[in-house]
Amino acid sequence: MAKQRMIVTDDQVLIDMDLLFNAIREADGNWEQVESEMQAYLAAITNMTRTEK
Repeated sequence: MAKQRMIVTDDQVLIDMDLLFNAIREADGNWEQVESEMQAYLAAITNMTRTEK
């Protein structure tokens, strides 16, 4: 069975811990950058779902 890496709800991104820490490592430990990217991702998804209604 495939492992679920990310779940997106209307106001949350639930993300696999390994995926999150790998993103922080790739950003050379800049967790603030990763946080900003995740916030932008959630905003983009939220905007997509609002336009579908």
